[in-house]
Amino acid sequence: DPTRVKINEQVFESPIKKSPAAAAMPVGDAGAAELDLAEGGGMPTLMVVLYRLPIIARKEAGKWVFRWDDDALYLTSLALRKSSEGKANLLWVGVIDTQEEIPETDRADISRELKEKFNCVPVYIDLKTRDQFYNGFCKGILWPILHMTVKFWDNGTVTFDRHLWQVYCAVNRKFSETVVEHYTEGSMVWIHDYHLMVLPTYLRSRLPGAKIGFFLHTPWPSSELYRLLPVRDEILRGLLSSTLVGFHLFDYARHFLSCCVRLLNLEHEARRGILGVQYAGRHVMVRVSHVGIYPARFTERLGHPGIAKALEDLHINAQGKFILGAIDDIDYVKGISLKLTAFESILTNYPAYRSKVTLIQVAVPKSSKREHAVADEIVVIAARINSMFGTDSYKPVHLIVRNISFDERIAIYGITNALMLTPIRDGLNLIPYEYILCAPEGKGQLILSEFTGCSRAIVSALRVNPWNFQEVLSAIDRVLQRDPEEIKARHKSDVKYVLGHSTENWSSSFLYDLERASEPVHKLTKLGIGFGMGNRLLEFEGFEHLGSAMVVKQFKSCSKRLFLLDYDGTLAISKNSTLKGRMSHAWARPDEFVMGCIDQLTSSPLNVVYVMSGRTATILEKSFEGITNVGLCAEHGFQYQNPGSTEWLMLEDHVDLEWLEVAYEVMQSYTERTDGSYVEEKSAGLVWHYLDADPDFGEWQAKELHGDLEDVMSPFPVEVVSGSGWLQVRSKSLNKGKMVEKILERLGEAGKPDFVMCMGDDRTDEDMFVSVHSALPGSESLFTCTVGVKPSNAKFYLRNHDEVSHILASLCAADDSQWEIGMNREGSLQKHLMRSQSTGDKAF
Repeated sequence: DPTRVKINEQVFESPIKKSPAAAAMPVGDAGAAELDLAEGGGMPTLMVVLYRLPIIARKEAGKWVFRWDDDALYLTSLALRKSSEGKANLLWVGVIDTQEEIPETDRADISRELKEKFNCVPVYIDLKTRDQFYNGFCKGILWPILHMTVKFWDNGTVTFDRHLWQVYCAVNRKFSETVVEHYTEGSMVWIHDYHLMVLPTYLRSRLPGAKIGFFLHTPWPSSELYRLLPVRDEILRGLLSSTLVGFHLFDYARHFLSCCVRLLNLEHEARRGILGVQYAGRHVMVRVSHVGIYPARFTERLGHPGIAKALEDLHINAQGKFILGAIDDIDYVKGISLKLTAFESILTNYPAYRSKVTLIQVAVPKSSKREHAVADEIVVIAARINSMFGTDSYKPVHLIVRNISFDERIAIYGITNALMLTPIRDGLNLIPYEYILCAPEGKGQLILSEFTGCSRAIVSALRVNPWNFQEVLSAIDRVLQRDPEEIKARHKSDVKYVLGHSTENWSSSFLYDLERASEPVHKLTKLGIGFGMGNRLLEFEGFEHLGSAMVVKQFKSCSKRLFLLDYDGTLAISKNSTLKGRMSHAWARPDEFVMGCIDQLTSSPLNVVYVMSGRTATILEKSFEGITNVGLCAEHGFQYQNPGSTEWLMLEDHVDLEWLEVAYEVMQSYTERTDGSYVEEKSAGLVWHYLDADPDFGEWQAKELHGDLEDVMSPFPVEVVSGSGWLQVRSKSLNKGKMVEKILERLGEAGKPDFVMCMGDDRTDEDMFVSVHSALPGSESLFTCTVGVKPSNAKFYLRNHDEVSHILASLCAADDSQWEIGMNREGSLQKHLMRSQSTGDKAF
């Protein structure tokens, strides 16, 4: 029966579980959900991208020899291979794990052999670059940040090495070139761990329609620590270029989402239990699922003669002793020295335990050069304990500083009464899962640091703070005194959990979500804007991406063209992502390129251009100084200036503004209690800005303020409108929709436009979209467009401000074939009138 597993002569039911989404899927080997990665015929391709290939490479007698490394990818590579057999074509991409330089002359043969025998594609990077990449940036900068163990002082102030960041990006680009080279339509890409966090950025620009999954196998730090990283935004944007981002624990996902909110000013949400972030017009899913192990690998090996031989070779006298076991990498975050010191304390304070309790500590060396001091400290403490408490027949600490074989691992698990791991920060540690399956009846107890990810999943474990020695001592004492029946019951419960949360289930569930990622797409289209000609862009159901071709075609065929363009977020945007709130609002201006486009469009007698803004008349006059033919609408139409005129007119002759003082007092009371907020006073409205406030607290305060204002202002003819980082009180009779009606009335029937381009990015622009649709129903030359992909009354969308600039430039180029549009050195739009003369072409 495939749902029953025999472990150490005990039979366990295997409670195979599926995610709700996968509940209807068929069950395969070991109960794993089937990898159904394609709808058509033939096996789909899953590209698994990781820093090191799951291959052991050795050079023997001058020839390279390769074999599978079943412990690679955090012990999951074997399970991925087994669970995908007959269901998906796995293609592994990564570097060959060798410290020997691979000559150019050998690479073709090596690549061919790895592809044919192992379905692996190597990425060739020289050893010097790999050392700077791994030991320099990954272990030296990223690892401490991610594990929240940053050093600010190390024989001097620690500074950020920009060169190492460039190396990191160069290696990620090299990986992207290899992935793109071997990518086929319909493949999925699954990237693993912190070595490749900007790889999704490079892949998204080359493969915009690809489904890219990313799983981080380390913790994610709090936003207050992560913000120390000078390249914080680039790494966040790299991860957000994925379709699906995975974390082991909700704590890590929560910190990641907090970074998105606080550093990139993005919003996150939960839909039907699935977390997500809106980024660059895409819905990026965030998933929480702890990886498991491949149970069959261990259960099938139990009882093998090789295990008894391995135990004999270890020369450990476990007879009559209570064994505390531990297997850790030599890394300062593993807390091995804290564990040894705690063990020393219990032997010092509890003499009865001397000669009765033994600690077996396996310390596995890693390739990082930074751990020599850690290893030296471990050896010194272990030697001190043995010299103080050891005898001819009793060795308190068996310290094994080397890599151990698979059989040795199982042998140590078999004699261990309680596994004790005390890391100070640990994202992924599957040693407890292995121990639970391999521990015989009567054993299987766990003492786990509360900073170990799996301690949240294994409910029977005693969770301790490794810095609190008294707590660790109490835990050791408790496992020594625990009732045998309780040990047996807890162990049985743990075995069922491990069997039901295997690597197969984890990977299949993740890939199921990746395949059915909630990006609302229904087809691919060929557009030439933003990513280059011929690249694929996503098209949204009932909500089309605005392509320049269709706009230019209608634009050229019309002679009465009207442009209604929002200011903030559409024409103007802050280029500095570190400036928010008050500073961003004050400094945001259209760049020279956009100003050149507006100047060009207003110079044609066929075009009427209005800038629709919530800004004051003073700011708009200053921004568009020198462009006389542009119409300006300030404060959503409270004041406006027609093209060619310098006179400011009122949308309504008599506007009741008695409510301003009342609203100001309410807003000011919230401002005093919300650091980072302020009130912007306008002639006909008030805006409460809270973008500089703490994001969570700002949102809470905005919701409360919205409710208070609606209650207090109910007797007045006003409305309360919320936006991203702001909340406004304005007159009901003053909005952009009313202003559109006024503009169309001014143009009259004779000047009724046959082409309308109406663009905006926030809630206040929705009135404009509704009004223009109502006035010009069914027009093929009406283009209402929202900036950013979100629910809107507009028919079209553009992803960002840059795409707005491209559309405007395309229309400028189409407006007069005599004009050539280009960029000058300052980045502004320049125009060259080309005339053919007998002496040659002149530009002036």
